[in-house]
Amino acid sequence: MVLPPLFHLLSADLLSFGLVWYAAATLIRSRATAFDRLVISGGVLIGWTCALALLAGYWPWGLHPVALSEATAVPLTAALLLQGPRPTGRARRPWTARLRELVPVRDLALLLPAAASVAFTMYPVIHRNATERLALIISFEDLGRHAAVYDTIMRLGGLTALHKSEAAATVTLGLDTYPPGSHLTLAVVTSFLHGGTSQGPALTQMSLFVLLFAATAAGLAVAVLWAVQRVAGPALRGWRALAVALPTAVYLVVAEVPQLQNRGFLSSMFALGLLAVLLALAIRPLPRFREQVVALGALTVAISFGHYLLLPAVGAILLAWAVMYRRECFRHWRTVLTTAAVAGALALFPPYTNAQSAGSADVLTLPGSISPVGRHLLFPLVAAAFLALLTRGARANRPRRVALISLAAVSLLCYGVMEYQLRTAGTTSYFYEKMIQQLMVVGVICFAAALLPAFGRRVLAGPSTAPAPGARPTAWSRVRSVVPVVAVAGCLSFAVLSNAQPDSGQAGWQGSPGRAQLRGTGASFAVAQRIAALAADQQGQDGRLPVSLIGSRVWNDPAPDYASIEDNLWLSVLDRNQGSTSHLWAWAIGRRSAQEIADLAASERKPLRFYLDAGSPLLADLKAMAATGKLPDLAVSVVGHQNGELTITPVKLR
Repeated sequence: MVLPPLFHLLSADLLSFGLVWYAAATLIRSRATAFDRLVISGGVLIGWTCALALLAGYWPWGLHPVALSEATAVPLTAALLLQGPRPTGRARRPWTARLRELVPVRDLALLLPAAASVAFTMYPVIHRNATERLALIISFEDLGRHAAVYDTIMRLGGLTALHKSEAAATVTLGLDTYPPGSHLTLAVVTSFLHGGTSQGPALTQMSLFVLLFAATAAGLAVAVLWAVQRVAGPALRGWRALAVALPTAVYLVVAEVPQLQNRGFLSSMFALGLLAVLLALAIRPLPRFREQVVALGALTVAISFGHYLLLPAVGAILLAWAVMYRRECFRHWRTVLTTAAVAGALALFPPYTNAQSAGSADVLTLPGSISPVGRHLLFPLVAAAFLALLTRGARANRPRRVALISLAAVSLLCYGVMEYQLRTAGTTSYFYEKMIQQLMVVGVICFAAALLPAFGRRVLAGPSTAPAPGARPTAWSRVRSVVPVVAVAGCLSFAVLSNAQPDSGQAGWQGSPGRAQLRGTGASFAVAQRIAALAADQQGQDGRLPVSLIGSRVWNDPAPDYASIEDNLWLSVLDRNQGSTSHLWAWAIGRRSAQEIADLAASERKPLRFYLDAGSPLLADLKAMAATGKLPDLAVSVVGHQNGELTITPVKLR
């Protein structure tokens, strides 16, 4: 392709990103709307990017946008040549007719809640500066490690699992083999935004990462909304789709997605969004079978690279689809076997590189910090979906049989993990909640598939309001068809909003995670300001490694906090040395004496700089040790406030 190098010379690599995505979308020959094409091709491109990363780590260009664009152009061109010339009959139709086909009214009814979901999710982040964005995630300890993996993939130009020795300095032990799909995708997007693979200033890069993290959460909501629309089928036509899409959007962005964000679950959100797309295609396949098989294979690879914990659910969904469409599979057995072999080999890479933990059932009982999915909304929804899908009419329909089997399989997986944890540990824990997150996505989508057998075609599609042949629709006919839909959508959305709180806590919107996220509740602005100041102070120092022992969130606030974790964790991310300094922030978690500070400084190969509160008693103890000559080479700086401004002052101990 000639255009990517030209766009790079013009510092417009983002146009190459859009061009590749557009080219992939236009290759879909199946009858599909523009929104369908963008979502499906996006999932396929993510799977291709994960596969391409296995090669990108060894060629000299890394994740450079020109190299990625040219490498992606090869399979796109091959697919175009294999497809042959396009039929000319449909192209002769008026452009207005083609536009209505690409963007039907039911997609407009979906785009409105989708746009509102993106705006709701992105607003708390997009209007803040770099330090304020850091404040929003300062308590997401897990996200600090995700940020280090993302930054390392940018630096290496490939996967950390293939470059363990080079990644050891910047990624903590064990995370070099963590499923890299989300970090890789965000790194690729960053390379197109920056026009290259060079890393910018650490705080600026972190600011972009927080923005992309929020975009991933918005992408999960949009993917589930699209899947709900697709599986509901053609019965939900016109603006009536709004009556389903709007309450679903409220449920996602107010009740559940913020819970995932507040724990820093980047990989989970990424993989759950792809799972939604795969499930929608399994329930409502593309008309062209080869396109369907390739899309399912690419999505399987993408999900495995994103979070291979979802592979059992993916396997159950694919098996349900293959059984229901077995005649088509036998008819195109070469395509099925070839795609299964290639996609299966690629999908096994993440669990293979992490085989030590992925192959052990003991992982299922490990504890972890996680926010439970709200059972008071999810379980009744899943039960209603089961009841509707078990009706005779639903069981006679292939798409709904796929939905029923998929929902049953994921429910059984949840039950199996729950029973295993109860029998081995006596209580449910982290990975059971992870399974419930999968049930949340699958349950919402399968409930949409159950709408027709639950309510009937007349209720969903409503009486026809189409004008007689040759007549134009009147304003009253439009109002008569839209107003009831808006009323139903509003009532259902209000009902969901009134129950958007977690299972415990204040009810309704006041207690919802979405409201807390919108208001920035939990953001630690003072801590973020301090960390940014410490990172800036390090740039002018003599290469000493920083260790913060500051013990209060706000100056003169006597309440203890986790500053020893927050400061040192995020300093290691901003200094891009998390792997080599992880023992320092682990050491700083507990209360330390002056003698312990001296012992640590003496044991380290690199000199250290300790940051203390101005009123810390450690300062006097260190000066007393220095006076006796028992203090090794270390430096101390005092952090305080003067006239409302944070100050950092080096202290002479001798």
